[in-house]
Amino acid sequence: MLNPEECREIVRQLWPYLDGALPDELQARVSAHLESCLDCRSHYDFETAFLEAVRASANLGEQFEPLRARVLA
Repeated sequence: MLNPEECREIVRQLWPYLDGALPDELQARVSAHLESCLDCRSHYDFETAFLEAVRASANLGEQFEPLRARVLA
């Protein structure tokens, strides 16, 4: 962990970062931080895996639709 306050801010920005919704300057700052901070990178890896699992659930069929709806909510 580099700087606890900076790490907290980076982790708070991960969802908008993954959505590409941050201004370019902040997007670049988050990227640079993730390259050098293993703690924040682990949060990023988890959130990326979570999003991939949600996307994959779209192909599971109707029996999983109630679960999918709850996860997306």
